[in-house]
Amino acid sequence: MLMITKDGGGGMKKYLKTILVSGCLLIYFPALSAEGVVISILAPSAEEQVLESGRDFYVIGRIEREGKSPEDMPFDIRVDVAETGLVRDGKMIPLRIVSSRVDPFTGLTPGRDIYFRYEGKAPWVDINREELYRSPPPDLVYRHGDPESFYDPTLKAVVTEGRFAVLIQGGVTKDFDTSYNYPEDLAWKLYRIIVTAVSGDKILAQAEEDVMFGTVQEKVLARFSPDEHMKEVVSFAEENGFRIYRDLFPGYWRCADGSVYEIPRRWRANDALEYVGGRVHAVIYNIKEKRCATQEVEIGRMAFEGWLDSEDVLYYHYDIGEPSLRFETWYGSDIKKGKIVAFENGDRLELLRAEAGDIRDRYYPEDMIGTVDWNFHDSVSVDPDIPLAICGVVTPIQPMLSEVIPNDDGTFEVGNRISHIRYRFVDMIDGVLHEESKEVFLERKYRNSDGEWSLGSIYEFRHFFDLPEILNGRIMTVYVNAYDKKGVKIDGTSEAFYLRIR
Repeated sequence: MLMITKDGGGGMKKYLKTILVSGCLLIYFPALSAEGVVISILAPSAEEQVLESGRDFYVIGRIEREGKSPEDMPFDIRVDVAETGLVRDGKMIPLRIVSSRVDPFTGLTPGRDIYFRYEGKAPWVDINREELYRSPPPDLVYRHGDPESFYDPTLKAVVTEGRFAVLIQGGVTKDFDTSYNYPEDLAWKLYRIIVTAVSGDKILAQAEEDVMFGTVQEKVLARFSPDEHMKEVVSFAEENGFRIYRDLFPGYWRCADGSVYEIPRRWRANDALEYVGGRVHAVIYNIKEKRCATQEVEIGRMAFEGWLDSEDVLYYHYDIGEPSLRFETWYGSDIKKGKIVAFENGDRLELLRAEAGDIRDRYYPEDMIGTVDWNFHDSVSVDPDIPLAICGVVTPIQPMLSEVIPNDDGTFEVGNRISHIRYRFVDMIDGVLHEESKEVFLERKYRNSDGEWSLGSIYEFRHFFDLPEILNGRIMTVYVNAYDKKGVKIDGTSEAFYLRIR
């Protein structure tokens, strides 16, 4: 990956470019081992070794004890972070040092050193103590009997039988539940992570990895559910060389049973930080207004920075409105695959398909839909008294900065967006025959063996029309315009198509 800077150079940035172009960034150093212990680094993963300046991150790894139990050979894990260039010159000046403190009798981080009653967790987290201790997040480590030690960033390390996990604080959350007093944040340098298994003064094993702090130049912003959509987003990113963030953000910890322990103010700050630099490729699909990181954290932070209209933010959608659709044909049914495509230059509204026939209010994307017209450009035709649905998508818009409110939980309230669409059915001779205004909103329903659930999208629509008789037998032009919450017409949202009522 080539790191491209916008300003005119400088020795340091040229140096960074050279490092990246030469492939030296994603260096992996084989683990040094002795005494039957091998450690290896799993995260940061090879795909995510460029982090935004100031980021916190987890160092997660595997421990191979080669047949020995933890109590037979107790040891601690220490992580040092230092400037790579200085390390290569033989100058070891750690900028961060974080060490575990295992129980000498079990060889594991003791339960007494895990703060299970931490009040900074999300209110919806419901993980029992036993399950959490199987794989505790390093964020919760402290020294039993010393409550103030919970805020000490040098203690945030966990050792279990087969894993270690360490929280490294880069600066973005230095004002949240920490006694962070490092003289500098981690920013715009190449750093070496050195992980060491130590027993007293003896080094048992070591592993190293380099990470770059700067800006990821090409990244994807997207909702990751449902699964079919997630697969398409991953393929889209991989085909184009865009970053998808799959390593855990600090504060978003996946437990052994798959449940998630969340510290919202930590993970949201780290997540949001990644979307205020580089080029963002935003896929508009299934984005909810509330309880949705894509909207409240990522888009919210971009709106707060006044960045939603930037030329570095590119918007995409499915060309048919879905990853796939099963539709009615004269011979029964067929399936059409959707493709992620960019909004046309300057457009903020795209009409994607027209449906006719048996159109239900409850929309299940996996169910068969009626007759479909995939192309508005060659007109849309329906029979009289047959329901019609127009499906489409809009982009976010940049509100006034005063309309973007940061909340104390790390989310942002985005106060304006495209909220409704006006349709005018116009006859060349008789003028406007019919007019309707529809809300921009789409609720998708899903079902499985556990029941049903729904996801509401604030940037998509499937507008139902029960057209009046006055339109029968006519060929009209349907003019489409979109408006924000204040009733202001939005540039780039004007569309038109011919509609024939047979």
